[in-house]
Amino acid sequence: MSKWKKFWLKFGDMFGITKSNKYISDYLHEANMRSGVFMAAVIVILEIWLVIRQSQKYVIDSIIAHPDNAFYYIFKNLWTYFLLMSLGIAMFVYCLQYINRKNTKTKLIIISVFAGLSLLLCGFLPFEFKYKIIDFNYTKVPILKTIYIYRGVLKLIFYASIILFNVAVILASIYRFRGGKKTSISSVLVISMFALVCLTFGVMISYGDFTGTKLFTDANNVPIIVPAFNYSVAYEDKEIICFLMMAMYIGCLLIWKPYVSVGILGTVFLGFYIIIEQVSKNNGRLLPEGDQVNYITFFISLTMVSISIYNQRIHEARKDERLEQLAKVDELTGLMTYNYFLTECDKAIKEDPEHANNYAFLFFNITSFKIYNDQKGYLAGNEFLKTVGEIISEAFPDSFVSRQADDHYVAFVKNDNLINKFDLIRDRVRALDKDIKPNITIGYNVVIDDEEAKAGVEKARYANSALKGVNRNDYFQYDEKMHDHFNLVQYIVSNVDDAVEKGWIVAYYQPVVYSKNGKLCGVEALARWIDPKYGFLNPGVFISALEDAHLAYKVDLAMLELVCKNMRKVLDEGGKIVPTSINFSRGDFSLINIPEEVIKITKKYRISPEFLHVEVTESALLEEKADLPQAMRELRKNGFAVWLDDFGSGYSSFNAIKDYAFDVVKLDMEFLKGFDKNEKSKPVIDSVIKMSDSVGMGTLCEGVETKEQMEFLKKIGCERLQGYLFSKPIPYEELNKMISEKKLIIAD
Repeated sequence: MSKWKKFWLKFGDMFGITKSNKYISDYLHEANMRSGVFMAAVIVILEIWLVIRQSQKYVIDSIIAHPDNAFYYIFKNLWTYFLLMSLGIAMFVYCLQYINRKNTKTKLIIISVFAGLSLLLCGFLPFEFKYKIIDFNYTKVPILKTIYIYRGVLKLIFYASIILFNVAVILASIYRFRGGKKTSISSVLVISMFALVCLTFGVMISYGDFTGTKLFTDANNVPIIVPAFNYSVAYEDKEIICFLMMAMYIGCLLIWKPYVSVGILGTVFLGFYIIIEQVSKNNGRLLPEGDQVNYITFFISLTMVSISIYNQRIHEARKDERLEQLAKVDELTGLMTYNYFLTECDKAIKEDPEHANNYAFLFFNITSFKIYNDQKGYLAGNEFLKTVGEIISEAFPDSFVSRQADDHYVAFVKNDNLINKFDLIRDRVRALDKDIKPNITIGYNVVIDDEEAKAGVEKARYANSALKGVNRNDYFQYDEKMHDHFNLVQYIVSNVDDAVEKGWIVAYYQPVVYSKNGKLCGVEALARWIDPKYGFLNPGVFISALEDAHLAYKVDLAMLELVCKNMRKVLDEGGKIVPTSINFSRGDFSLINIPEEVIKITKKYRISPEFLHVEVTESALLEEKADLPQAMRELRKNGFAVWLDDFGSGYSSFNAIKDYAFDVVKLDMEFLKGFDKNEKSKPVIDSVIKMSDSVGMGTLCEGVETKEQMEFLKKIGCERLQGYLFSKPIPYEELNKMISEKKLIIAD
């Protein structure tokens, strides 16, 4: 781009010559309307003050002295103020209507009443000529004849502008009330007419100040009528200049383009200057040079103000547009942001509730994106996400599509031929890389009545989560059974605080025994939710629901409190306690300070660290963050044993043993499934036990159900055993009963 073109673009931008987009145009129109609110309010307040002032100064005493001429004194001194007051109220309400975007009947009636009143007052124009313009028989004097002609013309223009404004504001209000789409155009017309009224009023009043008359007497006491510009106190009425200034300032504020502002102001200033200069020349004198300089300086100042206001608004508009764009458009994919997606979906459902059932929410999950990202790199991964977004958008044109987060997408589409489109999307995504063969799963939920978008998306996501580990053509619909489960999950998430506070969460204990003698060496505390509405909730359901909602830490801390409380009770009664292991969910370590909470609660109940073991699941290591290794070091430093739970259930088992220091490794119960049929089970378990022992970690095997399993584990050196062979998880009272009945003997 050439320097000349750049200069022209900047120049055009500064003066409003460059065409603005719809957002900026709407922003400028609304800014003008906000200015209109304040300026209209100023006019109303000023006119009220002037009515009070003029009444006290001229009207009241005159009416008392001459009651028969009351109309004359009211009209002569107050009529113009009433006229402008009604006009200002109409403008004030119209601008509020535009800004609030609420086109109520009440506002329409108020606008119509005051605009109509202003129109009605315009009908008294003949009295203006009778009482104000040709009140004295000055027209026989040549100089004054010219003055009165100009004054009459300006008065006619002033009334014409008022009529045009009132007609414009009434028509524009009706148009907006009836749902007109081009409201900016009608509002520009209203603003223009309002500015015209202010400008003509300022010129008319200022002209009267420059060309007024004073009554003097000569040496023989004969009355002499002298034009104001011929006597020494010609400019003592400075408030008239203020009116001109206010009118011009309003003109600057309410013009939407600088070149229009400059054009209108230049025309008005030049025209007014020619008039007063002509009157001065007819009287045989020129305007004082100082007044000419002040006049030009005032015009230049107002021009700069109008340009400055415009450019400030443009700058703010572009900044707001950018922020709004960031709020609406995902920078990576160019799709809708998730919050904007939800807003638009809710709006679409509310606008057409009768046909809401014709639409569906979709939830997409790229199942192998992590592998793709690791192998191809982040830049390629970002391009991949953009391409997937384009594939979904092309499959559902004219629909709402958003990247919810990471590699998840959502869409709001017509419930029409969905399965074929799902197959098309899946095939195109798989074709993006022949080696990795990325895949996409889709959960979908047909809208029921006018449900909110967030709930609709959650149900689609829920349906997608049901596809894990199951090949159902990679898509699944939210159904009635899932709906019941979804409601249960929502209930769990909403009532977890009540469950903790009201004792619905209880601790069940499963014994752990030494393999060498079968004596009780510890217990594992397991959370159970006994609900007043649903009864005994499946631990897999409520724990999973709370983990997904990042609320599992509330139950885990409640369990820690219960365990320590039970231990303290036994110790206070002189009993003997056994070490207890507590599970912490994978998200706990990033949400709360686990070591701090464990230390605080054990100190509260005066429980020695040797009696509490903290279990960390292998899945937590898969999502490792800096919080977890630090927390493990802090726990061990303070005397708490750290165990690795569910060893063998994930893909990083041996890395976990290599990279972390655990006191005990708990073999997942899956190792013992098919124990008597699968010949590979025994050597695999044997090697894990030996490997753990070689790096100084103790071992515990879960899921022991037969004596054969127990004998094998004892033979290969597994230290601790846990399973239904010894006991299922039981309430605290039942555990104590088994101990007191010697069914479980506590090891020394």
